[in-house]
Amino acid sequence: MEKIKINKEACIGCGLCVHNLNNYLEFDEMGQAEPLDKEINPNDKKEILETIEHCPTDAITVEEIKEA
Repeated sequence: MEKIKINKEACIGCGLCVHNLNNYLEFDEMGQAEPLDKEINPNDKKEILETIEHCPTDAITVEEIKEA
């Protein structure tokens, strides 16, 4: 299973990712992107990868989570 991960040290809170991926991300209390801890739907993968590519600080990654 894959999930979105945000590097908080790199995130500048520009909002691009939250706007594009509001089913997966929201703003935290500091105005930075925060994952909603949802598994990535394969149908959304293209849009997610495009958003990652356009992140100005490369703060977004997709992480493979191994189920126990």
